[in-house]
Amino acid sequence: MDIKKIKVSQSPGVYYFLNKQGKIIYIGKAANLKSRVFSYWRKSAGLSGAKQEMMRQIADIKCVETDSEIEALLLESNLIKKHQPKYNIDLRDDKRFVYIKISTEDEIPGVFITRKIEKQGKYFGPFISVFAVKDALKAIRKIWPYCTERKIKNKPCFYAQIGRCVGVCGGNFDLNEYKEKIIKPIVMFLGGKKNVIIKNYELRINNLEKKLINNKNDEKILEEITRLKRKLLNLKYILACANVIGISEKYAADVFELAKVLGLPKVPERIEGYDISNIFGREAVGSMVVFSNGEPDKRGYRKFKIKVGSEMGDTGMLKEVLERRLKYAVNNGLRSEASAKEWPSPDLIIIDGGKGQLNLAVRLLKKEKLGIPVIAVSKGKGLRGANALDKIFFPGEKKPLELPLASPALHIIKRVRDEAHRFAIKYHRELRRKSFVKSARN
Repeated sequence: MDIKKIKVSQSPGVYYFLNKQGKIIYIGKAANLKSRVFSYWRKSAGLSGAKQEMMRQIADIKCVETDSEIEALLLESNLIKKHQPKYNIDLRDDKRFVYIKISTEDEIPGVFITRKIEKQGKYFGPFISVFAVKDALKAIRKIWPYCTERKIKNKPCFYAQIGRCVGVCGGNFDLNEYKEKIIKPIVMFLGGKKNVIIKNYELRINNLEKKLINNKNDEKILEEITRLKRKLLNLKYILACANVIGISEKYAADVFELAKVLGLPKVPERIEGYDISNIFGREAVGSMVVFSNGEPDKRGYRKFKIKVGSEMGDTGMLKEVLERRLKYAVNNGLRSEASAKEWPSPDLIIIDGGKGQLNLAVRLLKKEKLGIPVIAVSKGKGLRGANALDKIFFPGEKKPLELPLASPALHIIKRVRDEAHRFAIKYHRELRRKSFVKSARN
């Protein structure tokens, strides 16, 4: 290819190398796209044998500009995880994943980077780039000066001396106030409630500026406004590095990993999850939730009021739900154009249950001649605790698969299962409430 004809900006960003078939074979990031891309064609590049082979296959180059190098780094990592380019082998290993941990088990809750998920603490991630996460936490600490000492000591830590810790470790800041004003906003921020925090800052600044109209020389108000505006600027800086905290790219990566773990023929764009909720067979309901590209798609949710009696058990109830759902799907197509808009066939079915429920689903799919992959997920009898390992059952396999807690594939499976459970319980409670009101009137 003629590199002279390629137009590349000098902005930070991500670049793709594509082969003649239009397939991405390499993804890289750069602080200066033009300088980095053109460097491959310099005589002094000193490329490895694998890179030289890659160069012979490049037929096209595409670039995505970003607002910062940090954003480029994160975007690169997310895209490599999603597309798995041939020449990015060194970034395929899941061991590179890192998480942000809030150590809620410590006397002083802190914020840390870890590669391991344990039983205690709150976790956010996974993230592929440890460097980008470090930069994000540096910016977060400017807004909310958290402590990493874990226990209260006789004197404040070094970071308290340079303004990166409020001094809770040395008794200079109330511990409960620290949890409320420092840790709680960080958890909210990492949990995706960035806009709520920004609006709160803007509202506080606006209220203080109104006070300042009648108190123009009030130094305390002026200092507080300055402090809040500085925090807001730092917060918006982190937002400029959008993918540090954003979860949409993580969800896309989770689904990709799920396809690899389950050996699916393609990445599942539409996943359906099913669960049953009842009390001794009364007010029995079933739920169907839909995830599109790794995220809940509530437009596709469906709820079923079960008609069979309690003697049929949960498996019999599930049978009714699946039969009612599957009547809309035939050979991975649909019976009518009208139903196609509402009942597309899924690429994967996830059932809350064990072998019995899985075998039932397999029989029904076979009866309808539907080649839809299906799995069941269960904690097993007496193991409903949050720390109990989930067992994943596959058709034709005697032993279930137990994925590690850090597995991205497990993350998406559990999200679908938990959402189906939540939706079923919500509908069950609605029916119980209506039944109670009706009986009370009578």
